[in-house]
Amino acid sequence: MHLEVKHQLRYLYSKEIFLEPNVVRLRPRDDAFQKLESFCMEILPHPEGHSDSLDAFNNYQSQIWFGNKQSTLTLKTHFKIQTTLTNPFHYLITDPLVLKLPARYSAEKAALAPYLHRTHPDAAVDELAQTLLNESDDNTLNFLYHMTDYIHRNIQQTIRAVGDPLTPNKTLRRKEGACRDLAVLFIDLCRSLGIAARFVSGYKYQPGARDVHELHAWAEVYLPGAGWRGYDPSLGLAVADHHIALCAGPNPQDAAALSGTFRGTDVLTRLDYEVEIKSLEPAKK
Repeated sequence: MHLEVKHQLRYLYSKEIFLEPNVVRLRPRDDAFQKLESFCMEILPHPEGHSDSLDAFNNYQSQIWFGNKQSTLTLKTHFKIQTTLTNPFHYLITDPLVLKLPARYSAEKAALAPYLHRTHPDAAVDELAQTLLNESDDNTLNFLYHMTDYIHRNIQQTIRAVGDPLTPNKTLRRKEGACRDLAVLFIDLCRSLGIAARFVSGYKYQPGARDVHELHAWAEVYLPGAGWRGYDPSLGLAVADHHIALCAGPNPQDAAALSGTFRGTDVLTRLDYEVEIKSLEPAKK
C-alpha cells in the first residue's frame, strides 16, 4: 500500500523545566517490507543539538538536547511510505528445531538471547501457553495463529494513551488491556515456549477504527528462514501491508517514540497527540 502519515506529539508542562537529552524514534524502518519514500521531522522549540544514528537494535534514532528551560515540546513528522508485504505467510522455515515447541535455535541462539529473556515469568502465563500449545498439535505456526486469535477474542482491547505496559499476569487477570499490553502478553507467551519475540511500535492503517489516531503496538517473532514476522493480537491477525513499523526491541522501552527525562519539581505533564493516515492508492473504478 502507498500511505501518507502525519503525526504530532505535544508535551505541555505546568511550569518551565530543563529537558535532559532525549531520544526520538519516529522515523519508520526502511527494509524488505516497507520502503520509506520521504520523511521530515520538525521539533519545537528548536533543539540546541540534534544527532541522528542507529541504536543497538538497528532502529533509527535522533538524540536532541536543549540549552534553556522549556514549557512545551512538540514533535511533528510527515512521511510517505510503500508497504509491500501482501502475503505474510510466504516463507520457508529452515530450522526444523523451531517448528516443534519448545523451540530450539541453533545458529542464531546467541544473537536472540535478549528476545528470549522473560522479565516477569509467571505460572498463569505458562499454563495458558501450554493449553494453547496442546490445542495447536505442538506445532509452532499453529500455536502462533491460535495464540493471536485467542488474545484477540478473550482479552478486551482498551485505549490508554500513557503509562508503561501492564505485566502479562495483570493483563490476563484483568482480561483487558491496551495494544501494548496485549503485545507484551503475546511476547511472554512466546518466550515461555522458547520462541524469540520482540516489541514493535508503529501505526496501522484501519479506516474507521476507534484508536486509529494513535501509535499502535504489536509483536514480531523470529523464524529461521522467514526472519522477523509480525503478529497483532489486538486485531487477531498476522501483520502485512496495513502496518507501518517504526522500531522494535526486546522490551517496550527499546521501542518508545520518545525516551528521556527532565529536571523540575512538582511538574504536571500533559500529552496531546494526533495521527493522520491516508491511502495514496488510486481510487478503484
